[in-house]
Amino acid sequence: MTSAAPSLYAAHQKIHPKYQPGFFRWIKWATLWFLLGIYYLVPLIRWDRGPDVPDQAVLFDLPARKFYIFDLVIWPQEIFLLVFVLIIAAVGLFFITALAGRVFCGYICFQTVWTDLFIYAEKWIEGDRNRRIRLDKSPWNARKITIKVTKHLAWLVISLATGGAFTFYFADAPTLFLEFLTGTAPYAAWFTLAFLTLTTYTMAGLAREQVCLYMCPYARFQGAMFDEDTLLIAYDEGRGEPRVGNRRQRRKDPRAAGDCIDCMECVRVCPTGIDIRDGQQYQCITCAACIDACDSVMDRVKRPHGLIRYTSSRGLQGLKTRIIRTRVVVYTAIMVLAAVALAWQLQAQVLLEMSVIRHRKPVFIQQSDGAIQNNFTVRILNRTPKNLTYHLTVDGLPGGRMKVGASNIWQAVQTDPSTNAPAKEVGHLLSVGSGEAIPFSIYLRQPPSHLEPGSTEITFHLQAVDDPTVADGYTTVFMRP
Repeated sequence: MTSAAPSLYAAHQKIHPKYQPGFFRWIKWATLWFLLGIYYLVPLIRWDRGPDVPDQAVLFDLPARKFYIFDLVIWPQEIFLLVFVLIIAAVGLFFITALAGRVFCGYICFQTVWTDLFIYAEKWIEGDRNRRIRLDKSPWNARKITIKVTKHLAWLVISLATGGAFTFYFADAPTLFLEFLTGTAPYAAWFTLAFLTLTTYTMAGLAREQVCLYMCPYARFQGAMFDEDTLLIAYDEGRGEPRVGNRRQRRKDPRAAGDCIDCMECVRVCPTGIDIRDGQQYQCITCAACIDACDSVMDRVKRPHGLIRYTSSRGLQGLKTRIIRTRVVVYTAIMVLAAVALAWQLQAQVLLEMSVIRHRKPVFIQQSDGAIQNNFTVRILNRTPKNLTYHLTVDGLPGGRMKVGASNIWQAVQTDPSTNAPAKEVGHLLSVGSGEAIPFSIYLRQPPSHLEPGSTEITFHLQAVDDPTVADGYTTVFMRP
């Protein structure tokens, strides 16, 4: 008779974390409402940018290929700015981890924030930890079904609000909200709403700690960023051991008992169900619920706080924790450099961008009357919120004439003192819509009376007709035999 093969998978044991008030719980609540306030309210903020421009403060307008962030407008050509943002975010996470372990997971991570919100809704509907456990173990009846359905409906409402708020970042929020109510919202908006509602409900309501334990890669490589000075939540074994939970034994010989009374409160409040007294574990998200629980117990047994506390490996040994160290300095320097580069790029944004490409095949064209012609492609990017008409002229080409595209109109490229050509006959007018990048074929010709041997440097000048401050220039060469 052969024994059955051991199972490679353990059945999931549902965790019922106890709500524990305290200092760190207050910080978590303040952080939670601050982050949720930003997430839900920012799409509703209005921001006046002038006529014919969206007035939503933060709007990622994908059809128009523009990102509006208050007074800042990000164009597709500036997507490289995302590199600096990602560098700052990634290195910032490394920086926080090197200083305080997984404090990001415990307070700021979206999984933690929404899971806390779902657990609070569960506590409000089903009761405290003991009531929730008894309810889960009780047989199904009308009361249990009513409570469970009410809880899941509350979770779905939160999930629906989460998915809806996300879609509002990509369209005008009031308009899209009315379209949802009337059923006329675009297909992409409905899909995004459904997807975010489902994933929020699943991750924060059903999966909870399993996301942190099995899905999140950060838990797996966080140890590589720890050192002996990283602040972690740790149990002071030297002070707490031996654990004596029997009151009579503690009274009989207080010196033989540690401060830990083995009450298991630190385990009951842990959202991932671990025992912090077993040492540092990858499941710990550094939420500090166990610190609040242990401190409350220490108050009852009249012992000092800090049996479980934020400390480092050096701190547990009685040594001073070093905040400033090589890796922290390196992370800080990288973040500062990336932030400076991002700020410089944002400050250097221009409303008009022109590029000129000279055609090389052929290098130049000799006309039958002896004139020399060069062909160019002038690309104009209008980053203003308005459709504009631009005046294009060329300096450095005496007697030159310009033609745009397939038109037959040749005009002077600059005022010629010998002919005293009026300004209205100089250059060409080119229209470019807001956000458009349009290439124009430009043909330049210089008559034989002004020709000199060899190439000459010329400069294209572009200026908005209605706004002289919107201008750009580009220097290239005009080739001649």
